[in-house]
Amino acid sequence: MRYLMFRSSLLLALFGAGMLFSPEIAAQEEPTSPFAALGQTLTKLAAQPPGKAQVSIYVADVVTGKAIFAKSADQLLNPASNAKIVTAACALKRLGPEFRFVTSLHGRRDGAAIRGPLYFKGHGDPTLRTDDIWELVHELRRGGVRRIEGGVVVDDSYFDEHNLPFAYDQQPDEDAAFRAPVGAVSLNRNTLAISIRPGPQGMRPARVVADPPDYAVLVNDALTVAEGAHNPKISATRFEDRTRIRVWGQVPLGSRSVTYYRRIDNPSLFTGYGLKGVLKESGISVGGGVRVGALPPGTPLLSERVSKPLSSVLWAAGKISNNFVSEMVLKVIGAEASSAPGTWEAAIAGVKETLAGWGLGDQPYQYRNGSGLYDANRFSARQLVAILRAAYLDITVRPEFLTQLATGGVDGTIKVRYRDRAAMRHVRAKTGTLADVSTLSGYVFDAGGQHPVAFSILLNDASGYVSSCRAYQERLVTAIANFLNP
Repeated sequence: MRYLMFRSSLLLALFGAGMLFSPEIAAQEEPTSPFAALGQTLTKLAAQPPGKAQVSIYVADVVTGKAIFAKSADQLLNPASNAKIVTAACALKRLGPEFRFVTSLHGRRDGAAIRGPLYFKGHGDPTLRTDDIWELVHELRRGGVRRIEGGVVVDDSYFDEHNLPFAYDQQPDEDAAFRAPVGAVSLNRNTLAISIRPGPQGMRPARVVADPPDYAVLVNDALTVAEGAHNPKISATRFEDRTRIRVWGQVPLGSRSVTYYRRIDNPSLFTGYGLKGVLKESGISVGGGVRVGALPPGTPLLSERVSKPLSSVLWAAGKISNNFVSEMVLKVIGAEASSAPGTWEAAIAGVKETLAGWGLGDQPYQYRNGSGLYDANRFSARQLVAILRAAYLDITVRPEFLTQLATGGVDGTIKVRYRDRAAMRHVRAKTGTLADVSTLSGYVFDAGGQHPVAFSILLNDASGYVSSCRAYQERLVTAIANFLNP
């Protein structure tokens, strides 16, 4: 009964004000009367943020844009991975949900041979895997190709040479997969798989295999021992134009093979060596090495891979918060903005142009990388809610944008959160976590989906109590869900 009264009064208020489904982005400060009780509840719940955390919170009616609750709503804070909201929304708007990434092989064939190099051309596909290269090579085999006479040449000119996003140099020694560089030709999210298992007997070297082979300079100092914990150590460092992988520590007899992942340094050569390895395993001999160069105009197309649409590609960024996918998509925005190679500057300019069209043109904010990693970006809760509203109100963006967000109690980074009846499947959101940052922004829907509420809850200076910040966010979002779904 309370929901029916709320719904009727809201509709009357909206029709009377002539604002039903208004595209206006600017939000009013005074809460609408149907949401007054919710605003009072949120005021109580948000009164004491954990520790000494800085907060910026904004909750608004998506349909009208009117505020429901605000607390330091204009304070610019590090949004962490909530920056992926900005990247995804702008990519869908500028590139279109149906945008696809093309990877191709080119060469001049003469019977069973490719006379000269096999050219590998990429257009920023963040989803290219080794299995996809097998499919490309299978086309060559099926066409009768048995040898490549001029080696492999990788054309990475769709992007410029700067493959590290802004702020990634703040931890230059970090070799984890989450810090992988980007490249117009990239493979396996630019991470090297290192499989480690024991040798045949104690006090002998462990067996270490890098996949794809040949790219990495492998140094194996790991030792097989009779018993103990499986605790090898791995480091990945730049070595000339490749990556040096050193493995040390102990691997006990009888232990299973364990695979670890480390970021690489040169995406173009990494992918080129991956292609060369698949060619050899497919029975196609390769005369020559791997190098970077331009695809000569008119070189015949031999095989091609077209990715799934952008709407599907963004799932990894929105639901599981993959940094590599977000940064690759951002740089593609730059590549598509002009005929020149994609640059970070062109990509960021494209995003800012889209945000200006959504009402943020004259507002202070900082958008420097697409993933939110490190200390790169600054947004307020009000600005993120404005972007959420804009994406929702734009029918060319809304379906795919909603789909790539994590679903409360179901999947992604909030799979184990929001499992109660009022919130499960009614919360669509993006999490963000750094050492001293915890953020959450998204939507809460009523059962009929007619009155969505957008929210952004940003907390900084939260080192040591990030888990308390999550609980704080959860109380606020759950209160919204309980109000909409009594």
